[in-house]
Amino acid sequence: MVNPPRPSHPARMHKILLPLIAWVLFTAFSVSVVIEHGFADLIPIHTAGGWPTQVFTDLVLAALCFLTLAVPDARRRGIDVRPYFVATLALGSIGALAYLVRRQLGAAGRVHDAR
Repeated sequence: MVNPPRPSHPARMHKILLPLIAWVLFTAFSVSVVIEHGFADLIPIHTAGGWPTQVFTDLVLAALCFLTLAVPDARRRGIDVRPYFVATLALGSIGALAYLVRRQLGAAGRVHDAR
């Protein structure tokens, strides 16, 4: 039986770096928005109707779709999904990106351990 070729080291790093960079940048941007504008206007803006409500609803649905896929994926990989589940519900993409970083770190560890 022939083992499939393993991805090269740069390819593995690429898979980890993309979600990590996205997570760091988006988290920093989100923190800056909270510092500058606070939370007070968050809900009124998104329930005003029209585009703000549509975008907010779309983001909630996207987060729920992500969680629908992440929960069984995490179970298969032996990752405790609870912190990422809660973070995604509370923080949206920050939680989802954190899960993707953790998922890739686990995949890199398995490839490294297989050597």
